[in-house]
Amino acid sequence: MTIDFLVNILELIKEKQCNINLFSALSLTSIVYNNFGEFLSNNQSYSANNPLLKYHIIILNDKNKTKDVEEKKSLFKREVAELVSRNFKLDGEKVKKYFDNLKEILKSLKYTIVDVEITTRTRALIGVSTSLGRLIFDSGISFDPYMNLPYIPASEIKGIVRSYIEDKLGEQDAEKIFGNEEMEGNVNFTDAYPTRPENFLFVPDVITPHYNKKKSEADAEPKPAIHLTIAPKVTFRFLIYYKREDVGKPICDSLPLVIIRGLGARSSVGYSLFELSKIEVIK
Repeated sequence: MTIDFLVNILELIKEKQCNINLFSALSLTSIVYNNFGEFLSNNQSYSANNPLLKYHIIILNDKNKTKDVEEKKSLFKREVAELVSRNFKLDGEKVKKYFDNLKEILKSLKYTIVDVEITTRTRALIGVSTSLGRLIFDSGISFDPYMNLPYIPASEIKGIVRSYIEDKLGEQDAEKIFGNEEMEGNVNFTDAYPTRPENFLFVPDVITPHYNKKKSEADAEPKPAIHLTIAPKVTFRFLIYYKREDVGKPICDSLPLVIIRGLGARSSVGYSLFELSKIEVIK
């Protein structure tokens, strides 16, 4: 029953049906992945025209028949990553409506709004220890099941902006803007959602783990970890809003310098780097 349902979901993704919930699809895929031996032993019960047999790297390809279960699991993982990367599409109109509605509400409440767009310069890893794909890829991506999209948490954006302003203006001035345990802050951030990709929203990537508990590289047998990343040239949008005008200038001045430092994991080795592509102040 589970396998049959998975077959239908994989086919919907393959047919580029953007309304399929990717979080649910990959959660279900992880059930198959984590019970892979049983899945392979039952494959003879499927007819030749079953959609799952199209994943011939596991079942039909002669050169893979001698591979063990772990090798086939790796091939399955790669196939799922490539399938999602090629075919999952974002609903840009839904994101636009979300931000347009939110801006109208904030305007009615007399907030000054900073409308910001940032674009990935490299592959990005956001929320590697949580959410989408964690159960199958061992490395997740922050994902909103309702919006059916990856996102950058507001806390992550706010955190790097605050850190930069603390360095430049001092902790006391930063607390006047962002608050502390005893005082409410004067500026708010929304989560950032992707609005448009140049090509793909996701791309597969491979990380080779460190040689833990090995005396030398010669003693190690590293197993590359296949996972999903946010593709380069994907534009994200978020809002900053406040009522005290004196907090606006340091925030806006810091954004170009902060964003280029990176948002997310492994920025020190070339991942998760962004550029500021739009900033508009609306009063």
